[in-house]
Amino acid sequence: MKTSWLLASSILAILLCAISTSWAETRYVSDQLVVSLREKPQKNSSPIIYLNTDMAVEVLEEAGEYFKVRSKKGETGYILQKYLTTSTPKSTIINKLQKERDQLAGKIKEIRQQAASTTSQSSKSQQELALQLIDSRENNTALQDKWRVSQAELKQVRQDYQALQNNAKEVIAITAERDQLRKTNQELSAKNIALDEELGSLTRTAVIKWFLAGAGVLFFGWLIGKASGKRRRSSF
Repeated sequence: MKTSWLLASSILAILLCAISTSWAETRYVSDQLVVSLREKPQKNSSPIIYLNTDMAVEVLEEAGEYFKVRSKKGETGYILQKYLTTSTPKSTIINKLQKERDQLAGKIKEIRQQAASTTSQSSKSQQELALQLIDSRENNTALQDKWRVSQAELKQVRQDYQALQNNAKEVIAITAERDQLRKTNQELSAKNIALDEELGSLTRTAVIKWFLAGAGVLFFGWLIGKASGKRRRSSF
């Protein structure tokens, strides 16, 4: 019975190979099996390799109840169609979901790290802003103190300037008075010089007059004396 079934299967496989259509399709080994990839579409054909459950193969063509397939390593052979399915294996789906889960977990971890980093940076930024605010307040206080000092210095400068202006007015008045005194002194000096000259002239005139008066007296005395001598001689 078994031999007849094998013979019929072989004949059917040969007939199907003659009219088989070629196409590329991915299928997976179903169930928990270890399936032989055979050289020919026959059960008694020598196996090339053994395929485990959920291994993917590329379907090249249909050969009766067999498919001609190529493994991911490049081995080409035949495998019974009933051992292949187009449905994605649960293990593959699970693995894919696990990878996606791991990727999501990694992204979540990364997002949390970024959030923590952002929070840390935000806290750091807030601390820096607080320090800057403190520094600004201290600088503002220092500037206010400098402003007060500047205002006091400006007030003192204004007072000094006003005092200088007042002193300048006094200096101008004193200068004018000094110039007036100098002018008056020059006028008095000129008058003194004129008086000295006039006094000198008067003195010379007086000396001449006194000299002349003295000479006149002497001459008059000489005349009187001479006249008296003549009278005496006449009386003898």
